[in-house]
Amino acid sequence: MRRLYTYFVVLTGVLALASCSDDVENVFGATAAERTDAGQRAYYSILEGSEQGWALDFYPGNRIEGGVVYTARFKGGQATLACEQAISNPIDYKSYPAGTEMTSDYRITNETGVMLTFDTYNVLFHYWSQPFKGHAKGYESDYEFTFISATPDEVVLRGKKYGNLLRMYPLKSAATDYVKDVATMHTTLSAINRKRAVVDGKTYPITMAYNLMSYEAADGQRTVAFVHTPTGIRFYEPIQMGGYSYSAMTYDKDTQELRTADGRAVLPRPTTLEQQFVCAQSQWLFGYKYSVSTKSYTLDGMCDELKDIISHCADVVNKGTWGETVRELYLGANQEPFANDKHRWVLGWQTRMSSIRYNIGYAVDIEVADAARQLVNINMVEAANLFSNYGYWQPFVDFVGQHSPYLLTFDNDENPKEATLVSERDATKWFKVTVR
Repeated sequence: MRRLYTYFVVLTGVLALASCSDDVENVFGATAAERTDAGQRAYYSILEGSEQGWALDFYPGNRIEGGVVYTARFKGGQATLACEQAISNPIDYKSYPAGTEMTSDYRITNETGVMLTFDTYNVLFHYWSQPFKGHAKGYESDYEFTFISATPDEVVLRGKKYGNLLRMYPLKSAATDYVKDVATMHTTLSAINRKRAVVDGKTYPITMAYNLMSYEAADGQRTVAFVHTPTGIRFYEPIQMGGYSYSAMTYDKDTQELRTADGRAVLPRPTTLEQQFVCAQSQWLFGYKYSVSTKSYTLDGMCDELKDIISHCADVVNKGTWGETVRELYLGANQEPFANDKHRWVLGWQTRMSSIRYNIGYAVDIEVADAARQLVNINMVEAANLFSNYGYWQPFVDFVGQHSPYLLTFDNDENPKEATLVSERDATKWFKVTVR
């Protein structure tokens, strides 16, 4: 009897719900289709309501290359886009300078949610998602985005397939001016990598380069991507430092500092030691010189032990049967393109075989141990590009790493061309390097 009663109650409930289905629609005063249509019209109105258009903070792939700024003007179902950087299309092999404008169609549709889709090909925007040789998924980026929120002051969307946020802000001036100002700020800030943040007078180590900032948060090491703006930078997600949360920083052209709006957090202008060596964008070359005419090399500017190590490693290459030769050894910015190797700074060397060049390296982290004494740590991190094929260079890597930290002396403190590094623990271990 109990089973029959239970069945009767459940069945009655189901029938009651079914009989009320029409009334549920009426609670909203419109059908679901009508509400969806009204929502889509509202989104169209917001996008096309910004007279100058929008600034787009776009983050391709897994955000390891940081963010890219676009502008977009939406009118009559078409979007006119421009990018802060030059786009070299791997499909038609054409290059499109920064600021180039291209128009294509866009739509607002309803699938699993209301979506913005750039649904006709635009080489500037689809560059990140189109497949090309060796990359079946392109740069694994989206061109369809689900609306999260939308107001005349900010639109937030999420990529349909890869999930990165796309934020849009209304422009107050012409899109061409915005792109130009962003490109200028990008050039200005990219010329100065930073290694310190100061929050309420306390210093925190950071690494800031390639539209990425790495720092030590309460829950461990974090790396956050950012884009440039006409006034500074804006982060993909807020950074957490010194007990505070920040989404953007403004550049002071007089002090060359980046500051938060409340003034608590500052990224100071790097010292000569930080700028020229610790986070150099160039390479500091060891005293290894190869002569193409005599097919021989010379070594100078280093202790005898290091000479012996490098000689042995170079001989393995230079005397091999493949016609490969070592052309230079360096410490500093990785010569391998960032798209191929994500390590920023390396202990590296370059070899040639006929007209083919190979960049080999071991990733390093260079930091200031004592600014007053110009004491620097050169920490070995991990194998970088092609190192697994050149493992016999490990003694070279070990020597530089094991004798750190080094007392560094520049030949000229204002505009250094040569640096001498002497091991603090053993003054007989030393080497000189010259800037490229």
